[in-house]
Amino acid sequence: MKTITIVLTKYSDPLSNFFYLMSGGGYTHVSLSLDDAAETMYSFNFKGFCIESVEKHRRRGVTKSLFYRLQISDTAYEKLSEYVQEFIDNRVDYRYTKMGAILCFLRIPFKWKDHYFCSQFVAEALTLAGAVKLKMLPSLYLPNHLKNELAYSLQLRNVLMNPV
Repeated sequence: MKTITIVLTKYSDPLSNFFYLMSGGGYTHVSLSLDDAAETMYSFNFKGFCIESVEKHRRRGVTKSLFYRLQISDTAYEKLSEYVQEFIDNRVDYRYTKMGAILCFLRIPFKWKDHYFCSQFVAEALTLAGAVKLKMLPSLYLPNHLKNELAYSLQLRNVLMNPV
């Protein structure tokens, strides 16, 4: 068994503030880390696929965060690593989709080739790797939806409040 970390944070850029207000608060960004220390995290932001760190979050002024540590099978971990490596190797091919995030907020599923928003990327990675069985399509997850669903996951092993 391997441990991965889902990192939820509250950013304060204009689109994040909009989603924060419209969704009743909570978290506005989610990242995936392939280790339990969450030293390196993967996600999407306005620039496309991104590699993040706790220090980067601190520099951006993130003060609200939540780490969900999940235990997954070795097979799921290997698939997840391969999935993430594909994004790392071809990061210039991937783009952020504001339209996808807005349609997600409206509960309209939308998949655009090579375009992702943060929670869609994390939900798709978890689903395709078989790491966690999610109830909805990846394109229908906002960060708080993932938080709420993972809170009841059998794979959840540890929760840390405000580690950033």
